[in-house]
Amino acid sequence: MKAETRGIIEKAIDRLEFGFEDIEAFQEITPIKNMEEFLLGYSLGYLRRLSEVTILLQEKNMTKTDDKEISKIILTRIPEIRKKLLQYLNK
Repeated sequence: MKAETRGIIEKAIDRLEFGFEDIEAFQEITPIKNMEEFLLGYSLGYLRRLSEVTILLQEKNMTKTDDKEISKIILTRIPEIRKKLLQYLNK
């Protein structure tokens, strides 16, 4: 993964915002027992897919090494992502 691509992914994580207005409607269909864990999983999945698309757009293909780097980036930033999520939930 190029440094520029990694920078784009890191900035996306930095700018992550939680605008989950539709969660209430979703909760009517499928009750969510633990909102924090649900939103964390949703956010991690979103960031994973966004990272994969970023690599494909920037570098035209994705390698197994890129896949591992994405995982490493996201895993190391989970505490920060969780903190942002908790701040959002406590508004």
